[in-house]
Amino acid sequence: MASTAYVVGSGPAGVACARALLDKGVRVVMLDGGTRLKANRARAVETLGQGQPEEFDPDLLALIKENMDATPEGVPLKVDYGSDFPYRGVDTYLPVDTTGFSAPPSLAVGGLGNVWGASMLPFRADDIAGWPVSIADLAPHHEAVLDFVPMAATRDPIEAVLPLYSRRFQPLRTSRQASAFMKDLAANREALAEEGITTGSSRLAVRAQAAEEGPGCVYCGLCMYGCPYGAIYNPASTLERLRENPSFEYVDKVVEQRGRVRIMATSMDDGGALTFEAERMHLACGVLSSTRILLHSMGAHDIPLPMSDSQCYLFPLLRYSMPAGVESERLHTLAQAFLEIRDARISAHSIHLQVYSYNDLLPSAVGGFLGPLAGMALPAVSQLAGRLLIVQGYLHSSISAAISVTLSPSTNAARTRLKVEARAVPATKQAVGSVLAKLMRNRRHLHALPIGLMLKMALPGRGYHSGGTFPMSERPAEFQRDLLGRPHGFERVHVVDSTVFPTIPATTITLSTMANAHRIGSAYDEL
Repeated sequence: MASTAYVVGSGPAGVACARALLDKGVRVVMLDGGTRLKANRARAVETLGQGQPEEFDPDLLALIKENMDATPEGVPLKVDYGSDFPYRGVDTYLPVDTTGFSAPPSLAVGGLGNVWGASMLPFRADDIAGWPVSIADLAPHHEAVLDFVPMAATRDPIEAVLPLYSRRFQPLRTSRQASAFMKDLAANREALAEEGITTGSSRLAVRAQAAEEGPGCVYCGLCMYGCPYGAIYNPASTLERLRENPSFEYVDKVVEQRGRVRIMATSMDDGGALTFEAERMHLACGVLSSTRILLHSMGAHDIPLPMSDSQCYLFPLLRYSMPAGVESERLHTLAQAFLEIRDARISAHSIHLQVYSYNDLLPSAVGGFLGPLAGMALPAVSQLAGRLLIVQGYLHSSISAAISVTLSPSTNAARTRLKVEARAVPATKQAVGSVLAKLMRNRRHLHALPIGLMLKMALPGRGYHSGGTFPMSERPAEFQRDLLGRPHGFERVHVVDSTVFPTIPATTITLSTMANAHRIGSAYDEL
């Protein structure tokens, strides 16, 4: 009879771990909060996805565009198809009190994979040189993940420092703005490389062309609202193909007894207590929820733990020229290009920049920055927006905010509250200022000016690149984990999400999170 393992959480880490376990012949039971898009919006998405963009019903289009607003600080809360379902229920089951921090957990099927930006870079080898797990250890699992997650990419100079780990990638068409920008970057590639700036196309978890799994990108411009064709990868789509036996409940606490793991949970249907027993459990709830469960399981209340985060920030590049037809172009609105900066004068680690071209939320963000003047100069706002590229930057956690996580004391898990406090450190603004200065010095190579006056520092956590509350260690002490994700004092509980990362590099987090979860799941028969 096959062994049975429980996987808690259906986000990127959960499905990657489940996939590895199933490939090992292990029976997988998945526990999750399980919230989903309500029926009326799901029907609207299905209807839109069956037609072509020029045939979209305006009323259905307006429905899935609801509740999305853009300000100079960006999008306050990323919803999906006009719905906040990814965050529904968290105030009841996962209460978090934050100070200077913004990153809500999720109880949705697919987790925060419902609202992510789909960027898929690995970590750079020297950025994790101090980890007990190396890039070589993760490499086969990057490949395994990219065997079931689509990737839109091209071969370019970034591959020399951040390998593709796949032969199944296909290119997406870049927007007119991005094509002109990339042409300028290519013409000045050597000069930029001498400055420590490596440039290339974005890598996205997107089906660029139709496949057995579904349609490819049709460039309808709805990426920020939710793709009606399902071309942007969502972990929920992997759930549909896995052979697991899922149960959708919220997990409160785990206890090891007599060679088994006892999982205590609360039903989201009626609030009743539930208990499950398993040979092993793989915790993949995301850093906030996994930390809550572990601290409550250990009875470790009022003990602050440090958390790592890759600081996110936004600023525009004002291009010297604007291609025609920017506002009416058929395009995708995810990241179009990546810039990787390596400059020891700024940081000992890589700096990652994602470049976005025009989307229909941009004019309102520009108008918000101009305030009352926007209403008097609408054509100017539109013209300015058409010249802007938006840059979303990330720093290594070593120069990002100092964050602590504490669980309030309570014998009742439903009444415990997680407290997250973030404190800015001078190194963050110094590094971001140096990045802007570096781009300004290279403006003739970029054919663009960074507008420092419009720089917006996101709250720590806002980029959803966080982890490290129970970091991996070869010799784990209290509040650490071994290389298979087992917290100190546990033998059958494995934590497989970013909670285990000793640091958070600047390059995007999801691919490495999935690869590490797959690595731990693949080691099941070695235990």
